[in-house]
Amino acid sequence: MHHFTISSSPTEDYLMFTKKITDSPYSQALDRMKGGEWFRLWGPYGNFHFSGEYPKLGFLSGGIGVTPLRSMLRYIMDRKLSTDVRMLYANKTEADIVYRDELEQLQRQNSNVVIRDVLTRAPDWPGLKGHVNGEMIKAQIPDYEERVFYICGPPGMNEAMKKALKELDVPDEKIRLEDFTGYQ
Repeated sequence: MHHFTISSSPTEDYLMFTKKITDSPYSQALDRMKGGEWFRLWGPYGNFHFSGEYPKLGFLSGGIGVTPLRSMLRYIMDRKLSTDVRMLYANKTEADIVYRDELEQLQRQNSNVVIRDVLTRAPDWPGLKGHVNGEMIKAQIPDYEERVFYICGPPGMNEAMKKALKELDVPDEKIRLEDFTGYQ
């Protein structure tokens, strides 16, 4: 069994999953699938979702972990919610930024959505560089104490982000963490 996070919003009339294609046999088999082929789904499982209940959100994401956050952003936009979102999205290089055009468009369409790309292996990148940490969170999301945080990325990043938020005295009840098995 393989786990996927839904990347479409409940407001969209289709179900979308996003998968990073790797060299694994499973990934290669998915890549070879054609329209009209069948596969079996179970679920959904978990509780990593947003239904409009919080006025201010902080999204901390890495790589393909952006998929559930894309769903939430699309939901906010489609429902015309006034939710204020600040997102730090970490990747190695510009080429690794998933949904780049769509995220930029969402940001242009809604002044309550601010997305900052953070790259670790792009010396010429004019934006934020390095690993997301507590200092970066404080600098880029100065009202972090008022926000509910959603974290989704590689396991090491998830652990580091939770630790950074704890060091900033963000209480557990304001931290939502997706243990995204897509990295395993």
